[in-house]
Amino acid sequence: MENNFELDKSSKKPLLIFGLIFGSIVFLTVFYLNYNSADLTKEQLLKINRHTKVIEIYFNKNEHNFPYVKFSNGSEEILETPYQIGDSISKNKGDSIEYIFRDDSIIQNNLFEVARRDKVLK
Repeated sequence: MENNFELDKSSKKPLLIFGLIFGSIVFLTVFYLNYNSADLTKEQLLKINRHTKVIEIYFNKNEHNFPYVKFSNGSEEILETPYQIGDSISKNKGDSIEYIFRDDSIIQNNLFEVARRDKVLK
């Protein structure tokens, strides 16, 4: 069985227009996300509102054995900050500094500086 699929001139033009529109949408989306990535990252870091305590640190076998932290409010996330079991964490919405209360000390964790160090922010 031979498939001789050919497009005539009348069907090439709409296909070309669709391809150009789709390509331009993809290009503009990538350009927008690349251009505004720092602002979007800052917004996400400032939206975090957390007042909780670390109750468990474990390796999640379902997520390629990445270290995870479990908080007393029931949330779980990848361990990116050196939390320890028993740490109390306090971060207000709109503030870039997270306070970690450990034993008799207070550790200030500036999320913007951490993101710059990890080259997520410029």
